[in-house]
Amino acid sequence: MTTRTPRHRPAAEGGYQRGEETRAKIIEAALSLFGERGFEGASTRDIAEHAGVNAPALVYYFDNKEGVYQACVEYIMANVADYFADAVEAAQAVLDANPSDDALIDAFRAIQARVASYLFTTETPATWRLFMAREQAGLGPAFAAERLNERMRKPLLSVSSEIVGRLLGRPADDPETVIRLLAINGQLVSFHLTRCTALAALQWKSIDGERLKQLCAIIDEQSVVLLRAMIEWREANSKRRKKK
Repeated sequence: MTTRTPRHRPAAEGGYQRGEETRAKIIEAALSLFGERGFEGASTRDIAEHAGVNAPALVYYFDNKEGVYQACVEYIMANVADYFADAVEAAQAVLDANPSDDALIDAFRAIQARVASYLFTTETPATWRLFMAREQAGLGPAFAAERLNERMRKPLLSVSSEIVGRLLGRPADDPETVIRLLAINGQLVSFHLTRCTALAALQWKSIDGERLKQLCAIIDEQSVVLLRAMIEWREANSKRRKKK
């Protein structure tokens, strides 16, 4: 599906601030309804009503439902990309410096700590979580998934997979590299996506304070064990190749 970039216009000449406020209301309403009902289940009429505007206003700012959805994606991406930008840059600087294995592990741990901070300490609205949960499950439009991957997921995954690839002695895009990376990252993601199940199993009411420290410390410890095991595997594999 080909979509045009949604228009970005004020409500009227001299009314830029009011136009931005209206636009923001529509995006917030759309995030809520798309999260609850999915792309197909939320109509432009419902979104406009939820935002407290008339249907022509939605068309004026976004053209159509695809435009509204794309604006929701761009809105979330801008916030998330900014949150991880310095961590990605720091990791890339390590990769560019011919690092030791310990430096690679520390770079990975720093990224993982930033992910944990985002998942558990940022005040992410529930509407965002529902919206992104659908995206993670592949239930959103294809054009949105492609944009999210290019702008938000790819930068973080690229540096992380490069780190894991070097520790393994494999290319960053090798299936084994990617699988091992996703498996490590799954430690945090599972607690985030199945939070209710995790809280029930732990008999906790929330994940914050000392409980968050405990969770992150254990995941960090397990990640280091797995990353060092990759180094051992790489060295053992190198020795086998030399004997042949």
